[in-house]
Amino acid sequence: MPPHRDRSSPSEELRRAASRWRTERQLKRLSRLPSAGADSVTFAVLGDVEPSRFWIYRKLFNEEGVFRRQMEAIQGHRVNFIVQLGDMVSKGEPHRYEAFFRDLKRAWKGGRPYLTVIGNHDRSRPNGRSHSNMYRSLFGRPNYFFDHGRTRFVVLDSSAKRVTPAQLRWLDLVLSTPLRKIVFTHMPPVHLGLWGGVGKVHALGGFVGGAREFSDVVSANGVSRVYMGHVHAFGVQDHGGVRYVLTGGGGSALFPSGATDRFHHFLTVEIGPRGIRERVHALDGRVFHIPSAPVILPVHEHAHSWGAVARHYGRRLVRALRD
Repeated sequence: MPPHRDRSSPSEELRRAASRWRTERQLKRLSRLPSAGADSVTFAVLGDVEPSRFWIYRKLFNEEGVFRRQMEAIQGHRVNFIVQLGDMVSKGEPHRYEAFFRDLKRAWKGGRPYLTVIGNHDRSRPNGRSHSNMYRSLFGRPNYFFDHGRTRFVVLDSSAKRVTPAQLRWLDLVLSTPLRKIVFTHMPPVHLGLWGGVGKVHALGGFVGGAREFSDVVSANGVSRVYMGHVHAFGVQDHGGVRYVLTGGGGSALFPSGATDRFHHFLTVEIGPRGIRERVHALDGRVFHIPSAPVILPVHEHAHSWGAVARHYGRRLVRALRD
């Protein structure tokens, strides 16, 4: 009988494959770059990349090799580092992480530091009770911060669909700096309109526990941007003086979420003395700037769209099953 494989801890082979991507190691590389003490910094943000463990989602809502194609495209830009907003794998199991690291190795040309945010799919179970042992073993702490280019960058773990009081105290402490401030987290806070849910199912697209407290903390500390994934779409929303940017189009299935702007993409962001300049790079080659004008999205404006997209994709599902 073959030995039992522990799904909660990585093998030595997997640890070796992951060692170059550990957060601590990537941050050391980043700290040695000339941009560390400069007035400006440029980085890329890539959203959810797991292709889905369900074949029907892959057939209906995805295409092959999106993650690799977008990683290769990112490295054609002069960015100092890359942040991936979570959901690297469909489920936090060793063989899925092994496949992810193989893809990453093929796509990564040895250049930019690559930093990660833990997503709900990177845990032992995507939904319900779960733990983050595998992610921690491979990457390290899920909550961390670093300073680069006169900006403080904070990565906050919302993968368990909540932010705890201890995390909020830590966040408030690390945001107490005169530097510019950027926050990365996987899930949007639930109250951000449609991104926090569809219709009355508020928890579908965002974290609930500590959501309003999180927004209060980032608003009180003058955070410039919060970059989020989880919902496989693109969007911008200003709330409490903070701009929230949804960028979940890294390579995961573009299944119906109620959000209208569903396309594969990544962001490049330049922060300097004159402000923040953001570009959206679509998989088909289109590039556009995110305008600076405020964007306010009340919940009720888009509540009607869910029924229409559900009917549309229901018809696609029937056709796919016939094929």
